[in-house]
Amino acid sequence: MEPIALPLYIDLLRRALNILLIVGGSILLIWVITYLVKRVIKIRFRSKTSIEVQRRIRTAIPLTNSVIKYTVAFFVLIAVLREIGVDATALLAGAGVVGIAIGFGAQTLVKDILTGMFLLFEDSVSIGDIIQIGDITGRVEDVGLRVTHIRPFSGALITIPNGEISRIANFNRGFTRAIIEVGVAYEVDVDRAVEVLQEVAEKYKEGNKDKVMEFIGIHRIARLDASSVVLRLVFQVAPLEHWGVERDMLYLIKKTFDKNGIEIPYQKHVVYMKPEAS
Repeated sequence: MEPIALPLYIDLLRRALNILLIVGGSILLIWVITYLVKRVIKIRFRSKTSIEVQRRIRTAIPLTNSVIKYTVAFFVLIAVLREIGVDATALLAGAGVVGIAIGFGAQTLVKDILTGMFLLFEDSVSIGDIIQIGDITGRVEDVGLRVTHIRPFSGALITIPNGEISRIANFNRGFTRAIIEVGVAYEVDVDRAVEVLQEVAEKYKEGNKDKVMEFIGIHRIARLDASSVVLRLVFQVAPLEHWGVERDMLYLIKKTFDKNGIEIPYQKHVVYMKPEAS
């Protein structure tokens, strides 16, 4: 085997050093740009301390970092290809034709990215929000261009492609409503039960003004079940407080009904024994 000529070694070494400089410089460039963007965003909103603004900052910074990384990586790839002798211009021209064909097979990916852009630009969700998508309810841990990460109460991290998101229930915006339904036996005086519920609701509202914005009222009879008359109370509460208010009210209603002798029915069966013929 003939030895490789020295000029070739030198050329390979030069190309390797150039590639290392390009990659190293791109990493430094990404770090500098992301640091400056982070500082600019924080300075821009430094005087605003609302929770909503802070959530938007936490959402905007990771997204901006992702866009910067993808953009720099694209140009780094072009520069590296040129160093190893690949005609990047011809490659890009060919990629444009191939990209059209691939695009038809990557419609799901395109849909994910476009939906992610609209979610972020329209501020539909922010990191830290409690949202419901389909049958999944949890806290948003990350919002990206392609996927959204949600952690429900179970603790498992769920990744949802943005293209699959068609409807979002956001419990962090404005207010929520606590809806409490309680059943009483048919033998109970409904007016008396409503009066007791009214007293419990008013007392709870006065003692929890930080949670309860308004006691909307009692809907009296919401429906008639097989063994109970269902009464409904509705509160307008601060964001994310509806679960706690519903639990508190159910506890207070049970204690108050027991004290006033108002029966909350439970499933039971009445059996009639037919006497034997003598």
